[in-house]
Amino acid sequence: MNQQAQPSPREHHFYVAIAKFLFHHPEHGIVSMGNPIRIKDAERYGLSPLILYGLTVAGLPIRWMTFIPVDQPRPFREVLLEAWRNAEGLRGRPDILRINRHLATASPELVEEMAKIGVRVEAADSREKSLPASLRSAQDSSRWLLRKQDVNDRSFTGSIQALCWYAQVDHDFRIRDGHRGVNSREVEYRIQQWLTLPAQVPVPTVAGGLDWEPGPWLSSWETSLPPDQPRYFNHDGFDGSTWLLTGEKAPEDIVENDDFWGDSDN
Repeated sequence: MNQQAQPSPREHHFYVAIAKFLFHHPEHGIVSMGNPIRIKDAERYGLSPLILYGLTVAGLPIRWMTFIPVDQPRPFREVLLEAWRNAEGLRGRPDILRINRHLATASPELVEEMAKIGVRVEAADSREKSLPASLRSAQDSSRWLLRKQDVNDRSFTGSIQALCWYAQVDHDFRIRDGHRGVNSREVEYRIQQWLTLPAQVPVPTVAGGLDWEPGPWLSSWETSLPPDQPRYFNHDGFDGSTWLLTGEKAPEDIVENDDFWGDSDN
């Protein structure tokens, strides 16, 4: 008699880091980096760092992200419960939550807290490649979240709220339409199969204080950056985004005759 195959455990990658390509500026709002910049160098341009929290479905291009000021970190459990309730593509809580050793050390109580809602936390070893790849992909894609968007409120709070909203919109779009552009029928099939799973929405719990200890590991990507070079702000009038690009700013094109367009009708 054939035995029914047991479903594979659901697995999410959870990662937290200083955003590598996104900072906040009091005048420009959220600024994307053409090339990464050290946090201390970013301060010279009036830029403030953000923390990126992200979850990725293991083995699939399904991701959810949110952001917060670096001096206002949110508890891990609070972010996780928000994601599992609001990110349709995650299909609720996973069976396994994979984290790196830094998160495991920073939040020793996470294993016990997650076990209460049926999630097994596993720390990846140094040979694990997929978890770091999920973080790199999230970092790289985050710089495009505000493309073709014009955020009017450039205050710290307003800009970050808008960024988080666009991150949610990006997740929703990719779940409903974006997966059709995947260049692999096998991956597309696995995405479709994943999205048919019933959502395992966790029961809300009472959040306490901060349940992790921030540390230098949040910006470990800084260690591989070359010495800083000249940079300049570039506002894209087409999509409303602002970038900090490397190099010297090119002279602006100047229209010497202000009546050029008016004269053309004469």
